Amino acid sequence: MMYDTIVVGSGNGACGFLSYYLEAGNDRSIRERVLVLEEGDDFFTTSDITHQNNWTKSYAEEKVFKLHNALTPKGIPIISGRACTMGGGGSINYTMMHESSEWLATHIGQTAAYWDSLKAELNQKFARPNPVTDPSPVTKQVLQAAEKVGFVTSTDAIDNIPNLEVRDTGLLHLFPTQFNSFGQRTHSGVSIVDWFGQGVEIKTRCRVERLEFSKEQGQKPRCVGVHVKYLDTGMTERLSLLPDGGKVIMCAGGATPRLLWSHREELGNDLIGQHVNDHIVMPLGLYVVDKSIDVTPRDVYISVFATTVWQPEPEQPGQETVCCFDFFSGNFERLWFMIAHLYLAFLFPNWLKKFVIRLPWLFNIIKNVIRVFLQAVNFIINLLWGLYNLLQGKPWHDEAHLITAAIKFNAAKEGCYSRDDSRIELDFFGEEEQSHFNQDKVVANSEIAKHMALLNGLGEQPHWLVKWFLRLVTKMPYEENQIEEYVDVYSRRFLLSEQHLSGGCLFGKAIDKGLDNAIDTGKVYGSANVYVADLSAVPLPRISTQMTAYLIGFHVAKRICVGNGESGVGSRERCDPWRI
Repeated sequence: MMYDTIVVGSGNGACGFLSYYLEAGNDRSIRERVLVLEEGDDFFTTSDITHQNNWTKSYAEEKVFKLHNALTPKGIPIISGRACTMGGGGSINYTMMHESSEWLATHIGQTAAYWDSLKAELNQKFARPNPVTDPSPVTKQVLQAAEKVGFVTSTDAIDNIPNLEVRDTGLLHLFPTQFNSFGQRTHSGVSIVDWFGQGVEIKTRCRVERLEFSKEQGQKPRCVGVHVKYLDTGMTERLSLLPDGGKVIMCAGGATPRLLWSHREELGNDLIGQHVNDHIVMPLGLYVVDKSIDVTPRDVYISVFATTVWQPEPEQPGQETVCCFDFFSGNFERLWFMIAHLYLAFLFPNWLKKFVIRLPWLFNIIKNVIRVFLQAVNFIINLLWGLYNLLQGKPWHDEAHLITAAIKFNAAKEGCYSRDDSRIELDFFGEEEQSHFNQDKVVANSEIAKHMALLNGLGEQPHWLVKWFLRLVTKMPYEENQIEEYVDVYSRRFLLSEQHLSGGCLFGKAIDKGLDNAIDTGKVYGSANVYVADLSAVPLPRISTQMTAYLIGFHVAKRICVGNGESGVGSRERCDPWRI
């Protein structure tokens, strides 16, 4: 069987692409055959984890969360992963915020007005309740703590989904939540695609092994087949494209540049695999929420970002950097599962992590060991807490709720894919060769110190024994004089990324911006029919990347359709078979 379009991956970029492209196909006289290939499980299989209470357990499941073989140039391992499931990262957590239209225009092309319009069109496909009208009690606590130290609420939003704006003052960005008060997901990234429509087929547990190109005299190399392996049976298959008009849409995240890497010479495109980055994520301290504040299961990921901007001092090297504080809350067990994968960074030495990130079976074993350890710790703490409550004349289950934060920001120096067939080099906390200036360290020290008052305003510091244990294991600071030690130890032993790898096939460098011909938007330079439509196509956005990924896929699909003379269809009411 031959296909008109093969989409590699079903994550955020693929969902954005398919939501437009499949709907546009309803007007075609001859319906295209579209095949979607996904290495992970189908959405129904993972929904038990990602849609129900304790959705945070997805971070402790090896099937859903997998690690990149990511290291610094000095060989320090980085816990940098990817969501391996239908719907991608948007099926695990959900952070709805757009990059600024000016940034998109600079890095992808078109005008800021174009991006404003495209955001409005894409936003119609999402459930987007107004986050300002009914914030949860713990969200109000975060807002009040931030406002006390000078943060103000941003009003830059399109249809309730905020845009990043950069100011000298700290900004608060409330975004719509996709969870109800019971902590159950009511929508996901897959919600914007009609997966039951005619003409679309999805193969899950199906890993793309390589692309097959052919080249005729005087023609650009054309992808004629995609070789896949079915993970449940071990069988392989060659999936064929129509010779006339068939195309491949790469939406495989970190696998996109990797699959194209071996064809760099054939395509004459040596910028594939360059300009790669991810957000540095630094977890901060745990605090106890005031008992008068209700914490609901939906508040595990609190739906507000706090952004600040680090600026170099006069005559100081470095470049402006946006920093973002994320906030999380819940009972002890929920937060343990939320940060379970972080303990790979905190609990194990670098030499062991180098093996963990290369060997999936070892990662699986250690993740389960951590889960058992956390369950045991949770049991002991609940037992001791219950006994303590009884001695105080209180009920046994007088459970405390916790709140924590993390700061994330772009690494100052970009990385790349290596000639090793699996290694990704991310230059976290890299020094400038001449000046030895380490911008990442300066940013971390400065921004954490400036906002210790915000962190301490989230709740009460835990019991001194708990604080002592946390600092023993993680060095997380509770006082300003502890920050420098934490940043130094983190930069050498605890490196962690946000799990949203960007770059490797940038617009205007490795792929076409489509400014001369709309149908070439996203096309890999040197190829006749291969496109990129995910985060691989842009430098790392300054804010949470999920909406940017949807937008890139949506943009590439729309421009291809425009190039084919097909009218826009994005404003139509969609079929949403996934809504609960």
